[in-house]
Amino acid sequence: MEGRKEKVKQAIANEKLEGLNISKNTRETLDEYIAGKISAKEAAQQVYDRYGVK
Repeated sequence: MEGRKEKVKQAIANEKLEGLNISKNTRETLDEYIAGKISAKEAAQQVYDRYGVK
């Protein structure tokens, strides 16, 4: 899980560099990914669905 946590940390840092913030809902999805409850693909799909990305 440390690998997942580090990947999420880097992704959030990249978003901040772009001037963006992570929503509470997306943070919850990322926490589920870090905990191993969902895969990266499932996490991405949840975010895509949330924001209407096809």
